[in-house]
Amino acid sequence: MIRFCVVDDHAIIHDGLRAVADREDDLEFAGAATEPDDAATLIEREHPDVLLLDLRLNGQDSTELCSLLTSRHPALTVLVFSAYGNPDLLAQAIRAGAAGYVLKDTTTARIPEILRELTRTGSYFDPRLAGHLLRRSVGAPTAADSFTARELAIVGLIARGEDNHAIAEELSISSHTVKFHVTTMLRRHRLRRRAELVRLAMDLHMLR
Repeated sequence: MIRFCVVDDHAIIHDGLRAVADREDDLEFAGAATEPDDAATLIEREHPDVLLLDLRLNGQDSTELCSLLTSRHPALTVLVFSAYGNPDLLAQAIRAGAAGYVLKDTTTARIPEILRELTRTGSYFDPRLAGHLLRRSVGAPTAADSFTARELAIVGLIARGEDNHAIAEELSISSHTVKFHVTTMLRRHRLRRRAELVRLAMDLHMLR
């Protein structure tokens, strides 16, 4: 069962996502909020698996709220959604701790599978935005042992929303090898989530 909450300043979004959960046996709508303070209280009370967070709450950037919630609740997975298809906003969301990013024009029929993929792989990025991220230039790391070329290729494909099987096919290696590399990177950098590898690579200007 995937329990999720929603933080958005439009009640129609709450109603739509509640209706989506009602149709799926493995999804549970655990509540909604419209204000940052209410969002913090909601997460403290419900401890959901996933938070769907609007990137703009009442006209204000919610990346600071994302950062606050993920730091307070390390097990929380944040899926940011927004009407804005801006790759720079994608980068800001990742740096704030988001594990995924989806555009609001995504049909509600896609939401259950997106939530399942997010829970299964640890990340989901709308392919329309991930492509922009991957097309940006690759620079030099600040530390020689940050990522090998193979690891960076894997991280780039994670940013595109690919799971281990798809990454293995793309790089002509086994899924076991992909899992080994991901586990090694997480352990080396003391991270917990695949999306955090993407954020680290961006912070090091290896993916910009």
